[in-house]
Amino acid sequence: MSFKNILKGLRNTVQDKITSLHTGKEVNTLYELLYQATHDLDQAIAITATQTKDSFAHQWEHLKEGQYLLSDPWFKNNVSRILSEEEIQIDPKWFAGKNVLDVGCGNGRWSYGFAELGANITAVDVNEVAIEETRQALTPFDVQKSFYVSSIEDLSHVLPQKKYDLVFCWGVLHHCRQFNKGLDELVRMLTSNGLLYLYLYGRETVSYRDDLRLFKQRLYYNSLPTAELKYKFLLKHAKKDPSKVHNYHDIYAPLINRRFLFDDVESMLKLRGFEDITQTINHSEVFVRAIRSHANDYQPWQLPRYQPPYWFEHHDHKNT
Repeated sequence: MSFKNILKGLRNTVQDKITSLHTGKEVNTLYELLYQATHDLDQAIAITATQTKDSFAHQWEHLKEGQYLLSDPWFKNNVSRILSEEEIQIDPKWFAGKNVLDVGCGNGRWSYGFAELGANITAVDVNEVAIEETRQALTPFDVQKSFYVSSIEDLSHVLPQKKYDLVFCWGVLHHCRQFNKGLDELVRMLTSNGLLYLYLYGRETVSYRDDLRLFKQRLYYNSLPTAELKYKFLLKHAKKDPSKVHNYHDIYAPLINRRFLFDDVESMLKLRGFEDITQTINHSEVFVRAIRSHANDYQPWQLPRYQPPYWFEHHDHKNT
């Protein structure tokens, strides 16, 4: 039997299992899924990785407008300030002429902000549709721009032999197939004194009990037979606000959703040679700026910790 047919068979098995969630057999379904994963681990991982990739392809093609995206005037007008003052906390003058690698660029909201700051942009995403959206978003800027379709795990095989002053990966690494390999690839892309910035889902934000509940809801969402029903599901959770459907898609659509503690991420980065590791935003989510070496060189550029409310807490910004 070919590998393709094996994957198809396992996919059908998983689909049969999650369909039973509609009949209230959640516990048996989860145990059966766990059994399937432990007995066909490589295939199960391949399926969930493909599903996660496809869910984001759908997002960037069909849900590309919403709050905190470039279609949001408030966010678009503030994105460069958000990057400099709130997220990375580095003086905006530092970015001019720097080479920035935006990994998992989505439809280009962060690349847009970096280009506005004068940085040269290399945008990477696993989905072609996201790359095209980012290419369009960067049209107004006269900076160096390059675009690549690649998974995080394959960066060094796809990108040219180039090192970057800043490797930026916001809300992506926790969705990838192999976290440690992906992290190693990000580190490999940095200059010797480069700066790494990560946003990762935080373990302290969601308890294990609630995380299990969310996982069951993801299974339910992905078992819905039509895009219309899936949209209605997301719209319901977004309290009927279409501008927030995009955000709720991140919660319910991709099956791979890891969560981390800052201390654990800090340990991982220390093992990889980083000497200055900071949680820039004081939150249960994990916002990490890590300097590989010569951290003192960044002292003149570092900004004080931004005081809340943070940009993602401005829920009523449409009226501001």
